[in-house]
Formats: sequence, C-alpha cells, structure tokens
Amino acid sequence: MSLSTFKKSIFLISLCFIGFGLSAQKTTTIITGATIHVGNGEIIENGVVVLSNGKIELVGKTLNTLYKNAKTIDAKGKHIYPGLIGMNTIVGLNEIDAARATRDFNEQGSVNPNVRALIAYNTDSKIIPTLVFNGILFTQVVPQGGLISGTSSLMKTQGWNWEDAAYKKDDGVHINWPEFNPYGNAEEQKTHIEKEMQQLSDIFEQAEQYSKLQKPETFNARLNAMKPLFSAQAKLYVHVNSAKGIITAINFIKKFPAIKMVLVDAADAYLVTEIIKENNIPIVLTNIHRLPQRSAEDVDQPYKTASQLMKAGILVAISRSGSWEARNLAFNAGTTAGYGLSKEEALATITLNAAKIMGVDAQMGSIEKGKDASLMICSGDILDMRTNTIEQAFILGEDVDLSSQQKALGDKYLKKLGLKVD
Repeated sequence: MSLSTFKKSIFLISLCFIGFGLSAQKTTTIITGATIHVGNGEIIENGVVVLSNGKIELVGKTLNTLYKNAKTIDAKGKHIYPGLIGMNTIVGLNEIDAARATRDFNEQGSVNPNVRALIAYNTDSKIIPTLVFNGILFTQVVPQGGLISGTSSLMKTQGWNWEDAAYKKDDGVHINWPEFNPYGNAEEQKTHIEKEMQQLSDIFEQAEQYSKLQKPETFNARLNAMKPLFSAQAKLYVHVNSAKGIITAINFIKKFPAIKMVLVDAADAYLVTEIIKENNIPIVLTNIHRLPQRSAEDVDQPYKTASQLMKAGILVAISRSGSWEARNLAFNAGTTAGYGLSKEEALATITLNAAKIMGVDAQMGSIEKGKDASLMICSGDILDMRTNTIEQAFILGEDVDLSSQQKALGDKYLKKLGLKVD
C-alpha cells in the first residue's frame, strides 16, 4: 500500500468515526400526556418528562421551557415507569441450563472473593432481550456457589461488551451462609458448618488486616478483592434463609463494624424483624412465587413477607434469581401488591429500593430531575402480566431496541393464525 493510499484510508476511517459520533449524540426528547410513576411513591397524572443529554431535565405537570429541535412523544393514556433493576441474577452468565459450556457463573473452589461476574457478562446473550421487553433495564450479575462466591456488578441490559454495559463495577461480595439442612445428617452438617465458620473467621480477619496495609509486600488477590468491604465502597451480600442463620450472620458481621451488610433470600426474615431493624440491614427477597419454607406457615407467606418487613421499617428489594426466569421480576413484585403493599410500594422494591441497596440511588431508580434518563413507556400496568406491554424504553437517554427472538416467533405465529397484520 502506497503512502497516499494509506493516508486516504485513515481519512475515510476517521470520517466513519466522526459520523458515528454525530449519530450517537443524544438529543432532547419530550414525553407528554402519560401517568408518571416516579418510583418513590409519587404519581403525576398527565405529566411531562424531558430527557436531555442522557439525563432527566424536567418532570412535572407542565412544560415551561421551549425546546428547539426536540423529539416529542405523545404518551396520552399510557404510563411511564423507571427502568426496573433485576438484582441477584445470573443473566449474561448462563445461556442454556443443560449445556455446561454456556454456564459461567460458578467457579471451582470454595473461597473466591476475587471472581468477578463483570468480565464474564455476555452482552450477546439471547436471554437479555427477554428481560428488556418486560422493563428490566439493569441487572445485578452475581457469581454462585462455594462459601464466598465472588463479586457482583450492576450492568445495563444494552451494550457492545461488558465494559460498555457496566454501570457499577464490583458493587459487592457474596457469601453463602452455612446453614443446617433439616433433611441431612445432623452430625455431618455440624462438622461441616463449624469448618466453614472457621474459614469465614480466618479470611475476614486476614482481609481486615490486609485492608489496613497501604502497600502489601505480597499481593493477595482474594484479600485484595475484599478490601472495598472495609472502606464501605462495596456491600457484603449474605445469602441466608433461616431465622437462626440470619441472627448468626448478623452477630458475626458485627465484629467488623466497617462492613455494610445486605441479606439476600432471607425467607425467615419476618420472624426476626427486630434484630434486622436494629442493625439497619436491608433485604433482597428472592422468588416470591414459591411455596412457604415449612408446612406450618401460611400458604401465602412468601407473598406477604415484603409487606411485613417494610411495615417494620426495613428497606426491601425484590429479585427473581436465575437467568431466563429473571424476566418475571415485575410480576413477582406485583403479587406483593395484593398482599399488603400498594402498587407504588411494590414498584419501589424493583426500582428505587434496589438502587438504594446498591448505592446508586443518586443516579437512578426513580424519575427525578438530574438522574439518568432510564425509563420506559408502558401501555398498561407494568406489574400485571396481562397488560405489561413496553412500547418504548430508554437507557441513559438512548432509545432501546425491544426486538428479540421470542417476539419474532410470537409475531410469526400470530400472523399464521391471522391474528396479526403487517
């Protein structure tokens, strides 16, 4: 290639990038006429939302400023909701349950705080679009297995690669708390639990000391991954279900005052609300659509636990764990609205409350001025699977592609049956 030809090629490539940059510039979008569900309990009827440069510039009843060259969306009769946040998922880490080669959420070994779900996140997963058309615009991807599973991150459900999709990197370390299984051998379990508790004591004491070193002589990847816990830059997510396990975990973590703890799963939390409230510990309830833990409980106990905890003054988020299952998050939250929570309170459990737990509520989780423009327009009630139809969505002000293989197949067979017209 001659020098002149090379220069021409560089020039053409530069023009392509300039063109891409111009096309990617964020414009002002005005949405009018909709019912705005702010996410903090407030509802604005026939409201206006202005999105500009990836941020929410205005939320209210009237438009007081004239915007030139703005795109206007008439959403009369529709609803605007904050982007939903799917906590405690393996979305992007798991594609086909039965195919080992597509599962990247469980590393070998028992103690892996240095394992980062972030770098394994597959933005090309065919599962991710199924979350988006149900309103889930962000997902917390969490490693699984072992005693200390690894470190989670909050990801956008749109992006070219994991670097592009990352919203908050390494937001917390996850522990599977040692608990008794009522169907196992009691003596064997006791020995196993004592061993794991000793492991936890050892690594947390070592990590606390390691965190105090400015320049460790020897780098330790495991202890280094736990350093953010002792400066409150990351949360400690403790996966535990039983009342006894919850109390034991709280008392253990109290030895390390700097650590901010979050309970995950926590099926029995309603039995020990006082100690949870006393220690100001938030909870991520998982899989609301399930049977109760034991036969003596009310059959609807999983549905009303969120209400019982929130009435006790505890910060609660709701999650639907798994990968493809995570798309049903909104409907899990919707069920709690029939068992003690208002619809706006139920909405908060999958928006603002989740953002508060992960420490990103100043940037997202509700439709408020100055926050990131991540929201969607829905023709019905987002918490009701019968009317949850997302018509348009935005992540950081960018229009989101709502197409997916499932939607394409649905359209195909609706057309075949004469139920859909091109």
